[in-house]
Amino acid sequence: MKSSMPRSNAVLLAAACLLLATAPLRAAKSPAKPQGAPASPPAASTDYLIGVEDVLSVTVWKEPELTKNVNVRPDGKITFPLVGDLQAAGRTPLQLAASLTETLVQYIKEPIVTVTVEQINSYKIYLLGEIGKQGELILKRQMRLLQVIAMAGGLSPYASKNIVIVREEGGREVRTEIDYRKLLSGERQELNILVKPGDTIIVP
Repeated sequence: MKSSMPRSNAVLLAAACLLLATAPLRAAKSPAKPQGAPASPPAASTDYLIGVEDVLSVTVWKEPELTKNVNVRPDGKITFPLVGDLQAAGRTPLQLAASLTETLVQYIKEPIVTVTVEQINSYKIYLLGEIGKQGELILKRQMRLLQVIAMAGGLSPYASKNIVIVREEGGREVRTEIDYRKLLSGERQELNILVKPGDTIIVP
């Protein structure tokens, strides 16, 4: 007896059955974390670049002897058991965790490494001149110029209305002059720049 189903429909039906049959196999190829393993850190926490003098917390799941705090040395490196010296400064916590995992996998089966910043000590800026607090200031997060001025106690009554930001870019010193009156009034909102580690703010 000849089938009444059109050939095109039969081909589509066969393809659909094939997809359903192989779906479990394809899903099985996606590696799953061991049960009870810690969740990956949220993406927002991976933007921070580790710096010199930061204190990091390194956790290797189910390996208590490899769970410890480490300091980032002046050369930008950390020392970790089984790994030795490893560059940390200039990397995000996720990037450093990946490097640690790459080495530890030689000694531990499926290591799960988490790196978090325990203390931020590298976000340093310097304040000079007619400002409430002079000297070194350690920031705990990204801040804009007006926020930094507020933290430092504001400008003195004798301050000039121009502020100079000294920043190192590409191995050379770059000086940017900012009109404080326009910054404060909001007339030039783009002048309220993000302050970067190592910046020197001079208030004549």
